[in-house]
Amino acid sequence: MVRAFPRVAVWLAVLLLAGAGAAMADSTTLTFVDSNTVSGTFKYDVTTNTLVSWDFTSSAFGGTTFDSSTANGQCFGVPCGSVQNNQDGDVVFGFDAFQPNVNGGTSQELDIVIACGGAANCVQNILLPLVGNGVGNSFAITSGPATCPDPNSAATGLCVESGQNKDIFNCLTNCILALAGNNYITITDPPSPGDVIVDMTLSNVPVGTVLTGGGGNNNVPEPSTLLLSALGLGGLALKRFYS
Repeated sequence: MVRAFPRVAVWLAVLLLAGAGAAMADSTTLTFVDSNTVSGTFKYDVTTNTLVSWDFTSSAFGGTTFDSSTANGQCFGVPCGSVQNNQDGDVVFGFDAFQPNVNGGTSQELDIVIACGGAANCVQNILLPLVGNGVGNSFAITSGPATCPDPNSAATGLCVESGQNKDIFNCLTNCILALAGNNYITITDPPSPGDVIVDMTLSNVPVGTVLTGGGGNNNVPEPSTLLLSALGLGGLALKRFYS
């Protein structure tokens, strides 16, 4: 049994190294419930709680490009992107795209919702203390229909779910393609001291600490922790083997 220890430890080290590779992976792709995908990044100003720029490519509804630097991402010559709160108090990153070559010209909308647990502007409030830090952490994107309050209640705001809307001015049925579960926004370029612009990358891989607006965190082991554990087990196995 004692001699079997090195072999077990080596296998554990291999598994941990594989896990480390998974934690470092970043597919930069979100999936919809019908297996279509959307990928890209956006820049978010932490202090003003506004979108600075964005660039997404979606395969939904025949393909859509959301790009703030071109006519595809503008409304009346102004970039169409906003940060709002829906009726649940969740943060909604909303992006509009005009597609001149689809059905004579249509406008589509991509919404990415972060659950706040009732805390207003939770993404901004979480990131403000992390200015100059926080790289590699993630926000979990909500999936499924939004559980908004009774429309006759005192709550105000839009009832929004994570997904893409087809032809937002004319579509009557099957207009929303929802995002599937296990989608994330990863902080890939946090602001350095004095810089308040954060790069947010779409991903279906949770990285670092999964931040939630309700005050809780889902901790995913950091790649460095997994690597150190693997190396430690491997070294211990070799020491026991040669002794």
